[in-house]
Amino acid sequence: HRECSRDAPLTPDARTEERMPQVVIHASSSIRPQDVTALVEAIRESIPRFLNVPEHIGQVLLYTTPGENRRAHAMRDQRFIFVDVTMYPGRSAETKRKFLENLVLLIHQYTDVAAQDVNCVVHEVPAENYFGGVSHE
Repeated sequence: HRECSRDAPLTPDARTEERMPQVVIHASSSIRPQDVTALVEAIRESIPRFLNVPEHIGQVLLYTTPGENRRAHAMRDQRFIFVDVTMYPGRSAETKRKFLENLVLLIHQYTDVAAQDVNCVVHEVPAENYFGGVSHE
């Protein structure tokens, strides 16, 4: 694979290793269906802007679980949200921070869950450990 900076603008010959971010959101089933749809769309639209990938790249999934299957400390919001972001390695800490801050802001906007109850993790997966959708060779 060709080495290139994830923060630099893409060129037409950029390899497919530039083409994967996936965002999986684990949320309470108490979120209104129309807010789920709007949140997923807003996050999907933010991926190219924050992670510098082509407009057609990036996937967002939101899974909900009922309250009886969710637990945090009694002093915490039981509607807490957990976000898994999977991407290829190489983006700067600042780029990832800005993207995650945007995710938390959007999540709060559409769910009213406070920032301190939104937890995010970034998984950086080398291209050789990812397969699917388009060729990553």
